[in-house]
Amino acid sequence: MLAARSTTPHDVVVVQLPDPVPGRGEIVCRVLACGVCGSDVSDAYVARKLPGVLGHEVVGEVLETGTGVDAVQPGDRVIVHHHAPCGSCRRCRRGHETLCEQFRATAIDPGGFAEQILVEAALVAELLALGDLDPLAGTFVEPLACVLRALDRARLTASDALLVVGAGSNGLLAIAAARARGVVDVMVREPRAERRRLAEAWGATADSGEPADVAFLTTADEQAIADGAAALGPGGTLCLYATTKPGASLGLDAEQLFLREITVCSSWSAGPADMRAAYDLIVSGRIDPLALVTHRLGLAETARALDLQRRGEAIKAVVVP
Repeated sequence: MLAARSTTPHDVVVVQLPDPVPGRGEIVCRVLACGVCGSDVSDAYVARKLPGVLGHEVVGEVLETGTGVDAVQPGDRVIVHHHAPCGSCRRCRRGHETLCEQFRATAIDPGGFAEQILVEAALVAELLALGDLDPLAGTFVEPLACVLRALDRARLTASDALLVVGAGSNGLLAIAAARARGVVDVMVREPRAERRRLAEAWGATADSGEPADVAFLTTADEQAIADGAAALGPGGTLCLYATTKPGASLGLDAEQLFLREITVCSSWSAGPADMRAAYDLIVSGRIDPLALVTHRLGLAETARALDLQRRGEAIKAVVVP
């Protein structure tokens, strides 16, 4: 099979790899589509995975099942999550499933930017049926799940005022998710006019300067984070969603955090319940993410897909092997 292997954060080569063979409890999928995540174009995040095949927002068709697998069969189309928590460790019990050691250890092999993937046994139980859903829409279940988890960690309620900083695909999903959960007061802060217009079409209003209860940061820019914190009213919550560089400073005034009782939270990835909640929102049509797909490229164009996402030319690029 062919796979797009990243050799540096900016260089990709298409290589031939052996077709995966499923072991007990495992399955092999033909990749139907894989979205490009912001983490796939974060140099600091990618550097830890090099050389390797990136891509984890995956939809596939089951090609082969290992012994002991009866939940799916060849021909089934599925949405794959690339991590699975144990559900019983102390971190899982405290609601930190994405910090579970098993969660961090599980993965698809080699990665979504490939013709085929091996889905290990722990992940098979988390498969979601694609059914008649467009595969491109299916690739948004994982990123929407990450957004839902972040909004939960920020304790966003329907009566809160939400400020979304950055109207890329995740910011737009946050707007849609908040509106789907009944949040009326959703503001957006985005320097690019065309993205501001898109955010407004998705249900946000331009930032009016009114104090927010929750600021959702889809950027790791230090000044944007500081401005997001400053936009909060007393008792507000700053939610850090974007991958930052090691050693990066938030540049926040600790005295103001204390005096104004500002909560700072972060959120990484998504658990099984988040995946199911995102799946329900998309399958029901309450959130239709297809309009966010601005670029659809073949496996040989994976490097271009990553570059388009990196430079902000794509709202969402999807690789279709």
